[in-house]
Amino acid sequence: MKRRNFITLLVGSILLSLRGIAQAVCNPALVHLFEEGRKLVQVHPGKKPSLGNYFIQWYGHSSFLIHSGSQTKVVADPNFNVTPGIQADAVTVSNDHFTHNNTGAVTGDPIILRGITFRQTWNPIRTSVKDITIVNIPSQRGASWGGAANSIFIYEMGSLCLAHLGNIGHLLTPEQERVMQHVDVMMIPVDAMTNLGFQDIMKVIDQVKAPIVIPMHYDVSRQGELFATYAKERYPVRKIADSQLVLSRVMLPKSTEIFVLAHPRPLAFGD
Repeated sequence: MKRRNFITLLVGSILLSLRGIAQAVCNPALVHLFEEGRKLVQVHPGKKPSLGNYFIQWYGHSSFLIHSGSQTKVVADPNFNVTPGIQADAVTVSNDHFTHNNTGAVTGDPIILRGITFRQTWNPIRTSVKDITIVNIPSQRGASWGGAANSIFIYEMGSLCLAHLGNIGHLLTPEQERVMQHVDVMMIPVDAMTNLGFQDIMKVIDQVKAPIVIPMHYDVSRQGELFATYAKERYPVRKIADSQLVLSRVMLPKSTEIFVLAHPRPLAFGD
């Protein structure tokens, strides 16, 4: 309980200065940043790409390719052995563990967006990479890591909002819940070893209520199956035959469902 209170105070103190973001992150029309209401991104004028061209590709562990309708590519948490050679416009790094920060594996001279500093403190990101807007909010890793920093990344593309929770090790604070109220797709770690246990994972899913929840951060398919078995007692579970998921607002479920993507490359170990 003491640890929970500490995290609440820590994150709360940081997010209090971001009042505008609590109601605006991933608003498909306009995102305001800070209390001054500074414009960060607006709906882009002119012809928009087909929503059918939006997709995410899971490469294993916590590594994803986020692909917009205009072919902007962002790699989240590149892993040293599952993402070599992938080309992208930007790379986001949620934490400094070697299975999440292999930025050198991504080609194309991408912009590197590190969610924490090398001193393990939060590094705020507020930027747009072509037609994908990227922001992050501070969080912490599990107790076994001594409270090392973690960063939750939120991506807005078109009318879709995606959240990658990195190695989150705690329930969301009220401030974090408000920031994530418009999330459509949430990627959450489910290995239940160095991150949250299944019971707390379900509580985080309850807090966000994203239409699509994608389990990640596991290298053995059996881990995903165990979580799916646990989660189906509360939410519908869909097993997707591919590691790629095409996204559109039309295909979003009306209420939360768990989408278990096919593991592209199950391995024998994780972090």
